[in-house]
Amino acid sequence: MRGYSLLECICSLCIVALLTASMTQLAHRAGTILSTTATALDQRFSIAKTGLTISAALSALERTHLSGVITTTSGSQPTTPFGTPHPAQGLSGTSRPRADSAILSAIEVEPRYRGRITQSTFSADSITVEVCGAPELPDANTFRSHLAIGLHSTCQITGTPTPTINGCFTLSGKNIQGLIANTCPAHSLLEYIPVLREFSLFIDRTGELRLISHVGTRIIENQPIVRGLRALDITPINAGNNTSIYRIDVHANATRSHRFFIAGALTREAVWNEILL
Repeated sequence: MRGYSLLECICSLCIVALLTASMTQLAHRAGTILSTTATALDQRFSIAKTGLTISAALSALERTHLSGVITTTSGSQPTTPFGTPHPAQGLSGTSRPRADSAILSAIEVEPRYRGRITQSTFSADSITVEVCGAPELPDANTFRSHLAIGLHSTCQITGTPTPTINGCFTLSGKNIQGLIANTCPAHSLLEYIPVLREFSLFIDRTGELRLISHVGTRIIENQPIVRGLRALDITPINAGNNTSIYRIDVHANATRSHRFFIAGALTREAVWNEILL
């Protein structure tokens, strides 16, 4: 009877050991599946959030016909369309853009404060414009820079608006370098519009989608948005009649990527589209 009990005990232990090994293997497989699924979901979330962020950035095209409010450049050589240093060149360390990822930059203007420039005065290092017809005085705390639009080009000015008579105001300040033309032309400036914000989006060297806000080339905000990405490709496509479509390729890793298209809201046309509004 003892031998039978011992044999029974040994068999039970073997069965328990087998069951334990099987359960351990199943738990390991389940853990691997859950980990893989979680990683895939994180990547899908990162791609989706990147797409929504870029779509929101391209909404700057809905506020003006001006060219240059949306620009793209390579992370390997961050320069503006005029060949000057891009604001992202001011970053250091892991916050810098990845060399194989594009940078999308946007200037969002506020058309509700636009006005006519009735007079402009240039000096060696400053510019003064008189603006009339704006609904109200632009708040200096809201608008850190301003655009002065002329027949030949557009320039960006920093300064504080000062009210004058008949609902007009003067803006005295400096022309700054940035995403807009490098210098103000010494010609007639016709239209005024303030800049609500300007920013750039790119994948940094840690694989995070990063947003920097800047005034000209001066960075005033630097923050990550979402992680787990590898590269970003942005290709403007001419759709005819001065309209553009942006092809966006978001790469999460070597195998997972997603492509989507966003249409520009307004046509990019000659400066008359803004001046004659």
